[in-house]
Amino acid sequence: MTAILKVDTIQDTSGNNIINESSDTITIGASGDTISIPSGCTITNSGTASGFGGIVNLGTTTVTGTPSEIDIDFDTSTYKQFRIFYEGIQATADFNMYARAKVSGSIITASNYNSATVKKYATGFDTNTYGGNNQSYWYVSNNIGGDTNENWGADMLINIGTGVGMPQITINCAYKDAAGAYIANWGTLTYQNFSVINGFRIFPSTGNFDTGKYTVWGIK
Repeated sequence: MTAILKVDTIQDTSGNNIINESSDTITIGASGDTISIPSGCTITNSGTASGFGGIVNLGTTTVTGTPSEIDIDFDTSTYKQFRIFYEGIQATADFNMYARAKVSGSIITASNYNSATVKKYATGFDTNTYGGNNQSYWYVSNNIGGDTNENWGADMLINIGTGVGMPQITINCAYKDAAGAYIANWGTLTYQNFSVINGFRIFPSTGNFDTGKYTVWGIK
């Protein structure tokens, strides 16, 4: 025999709400309660989760066509930091990787950029300086190859700023250069202004992008 129990509220013996339904919103417990999930249980979410802290996967985008730049907009009202994973980014010619910030909805081309990076070969360090202070773009990586499989990947953590300090981006990059050598470069990109970054652009010094993908994560 089956039965259906129709109620709007389930309470404990002291009259405290355990489950409440109102206008299609179901509330479990009350403020101050602890909801325990037993060991071995699995929570499966097929909808949208909101109100949680931590890091949220905002999606993966595949490069299509031959764009001259890749732009990513940030939801700065929801997230305080962002992390971007670039994979297999390739261009139509040998190139340097540059970047710029979007502030107040516009890509900034003024001399507000500082790049402090280290470039490492398998056999030693490159002692040249790429970028520096007061540049019109960030100099991210030097001499990336444009042939098949000579592509670029990066892991970037972006502190977008709050208006009381300079936004900073920590980068870790790996690629093959125009001679086929494996390169790693890392460091910090600083925006030389007390602004909030609400977008990020990468672009090659020559040619266009023609393959690759990137995944964006928002951090609350």
